[in-house]
Amino acid sequence: MPTLATRILLAALTAIGLVLLVVGSWFTVHLGPSGSATFTTTPPRGSVVVLEPSVLNRVDRPTTVTATTRDGAPVFIGRATPSDAKAVVGGADVTSVTGARVRSWSLERSRSGAGAAPALAGADVWRSTATGKGSARIQVRQADAPEAVVIATAEGRAADLVLVRVTVERRTWFFQALLVSLVGLLATAAGAAGLWQQRRHALTGRKAVTGPDHTRPTEEVSS
Repeated sequence: MPTLATRILLAALTAIGLVLLVVGSWFTVHLGPSGSATFTTTPPRGSVVVLEPSVLNRVDRPTTVTATTRDGAPVFIGRATPSDAKAVVGGADVTSVTGARVRSWSLERSRSGAGAAPALAGADVWRSTATGKGSARIQVRQADAPEAVVIATAEGRAADLVLVRVTVERRTWFFQALLVSLVGLLATAAGAAGLWQQRRHALTGRKAVTGPDHTRPTEEVSS
């Protein structure tokens, strides 16, 4: 195989290995041994938060939604079908959480409507609810998909939220990320070692062609 082609292949192997190593390590650190993918957002004040099925039912694993409020303020979380959640919230000021960004581990959201929602705690649409002061959490199981989660106060007012967190746990994700890191490390090491050997062979061949320096002996001048 021509030397130039070999060098190109080794350089490509090294570059691909570095990419796999960086990406795999990044996911390994963020997921942790439990394989938990956590996405967060701080909703704007004054709006009811609705998490859509595009976030809650994106992966076939149980998803935990946690709402944290400022200074121990009360919070209500309700789980229902998307149509029931939309009906009970009505035309209130709503922040809809519609997606997740892996690059920043954040939640995508949009805002619409105006005003407050009707009282939520007494509605008969909820499959399960959770309340608390300072924080509350609820779990979404994929057997009931599609589902939506509404976060507000029991009276329908916007909760004073400082953080909404969505966590999906899958232990195999951690080992998959670890495997990608290992493959990247091996590929980088193999590519770098091959390039180093190519360089050594090139230097050795150059010296063999040039040969050692010879100095011409000094002739004795007869007197």
